[in-house]
Amino acid sequence: MGAKVALFFLLDSSKAATPQNYGMQLPIQKVAPLYDSLNGTCRFAKMSFPDSTVYGLSYFKKPFHVDMLVVVKELENFSYATITSQCQAQLAKILNVKEQFFHADYLHRALWLPRGLQKQEFVNLVSLYSGDPDPKLDSVSRLDAKDYWVMNWREGFIFGGRNEADFSRSLALYGLGLAYHRVMSKAINQLAQAADTGGDALMGLKIEAGRFRAQYHFDNPVRPSHTELADVYNHMVKSLRLPAVKAEFDLKLEAVTALTQLKQNRSRLGGEGGLGDLFRRDHGDEPAAGAIGGATRGAMPPVPKHKSESHTPRRRRPLLWILLLLALLAAGYWYLPGEYKQQLSDAVPKPAATSPVPAPSQ
Repeated sequence: MGAKVALFFLLDSSKAATPQNYGMQLPIQKVAPLYDSLNGTCRFAKMSFPDSTVYGLSYFKKPFHVDMLVVVKELENFSYATITSQCQAQLAKILNVKEQFFHADYLHRALWLPRGLQKQEFVNLVSLYSGDPDPKLDSVSRLDAKDYWVMNWREGFIFGGRNEADFSRSLALYGLGLAYHRVMSKAINQLAQAADTGGDALMGLKIEAGRFRAQYHFDNPVRPSHTELADVYNHMVKSLRLPAVKAEFDLKLEAVTALTQLKQNRSRLGGEGGLGDLFRRDHGDEPAAGAIGGATRGAMPPVPKHKSESHTPRRRRPLLWILLLLALLAAGYWYLPGEYKQQLSDAVPKPAATSPVPAPSQ
């Protein structure tokens, strides 16, 4: 077996979707032992062509649905740019589209190498696969499984083994990591934009984001009993930095939740019967007849006011507030200790004494 390269094309749902009944369906449990909420919403399929194999990977239900196609070809001696162009043209025919149908920032890749390669052969293949003449492999770590090994790599991974089923499983797991990254990144952006507008749109996005986190997201989607495969998943998706994306997603969701609560509190305070209503009434917005205490039986309908009078504040209200304030001050004075009363009495200036006016002479 020669070296092969796999290219991930994450489809733009507004332009393309995996065809119905695409290829041969692969049993999900045999491909990857995932949690039930994922098993019920993921679909893996495979279609063989003379010079390639194309896998169809689907994750989650709407509105979180993510479709991707993965093309596996012999690496041969073509450059990465040439292979990418060939795969893109092949998928355009499958999907029957002419414009770009995928998210270019999610164009990731995997390299499938046979075992027993010499170091220089390995470096040459990685250089050809990545399009980088100096791939700098010192920072790339390797994890050995029972029958294969994997290395994390920027924008993809490297797989070493003979079994196609193991490689297919690796593609499905890495595709799930890409789907997680896409959904959470999109949600972060949408939540940030909706925070400015608020309203039902913000509440709806908050609910949907919470549902995705509760129903579909797992730090490791592989069942705990499959420890080796769980380690393989963690190792492959390191380059996606999913923990950092998840942390940002959680922080944004918490911030939106706090913002929603603040807006609800402000709405309650500013609504009818709240402080806002009191302030409006104090500035002349009188309640309608019968709004307080109900309508009085036999009450005469209110006499319409002239337009110029409808905005005239009542003059008696300030006097009532002043009298109420004086009453409160007086009530507080009588509860003061005697020494404070005396101090207040001494502080009040007394009128100057006046000489008696002499009586007029007779």
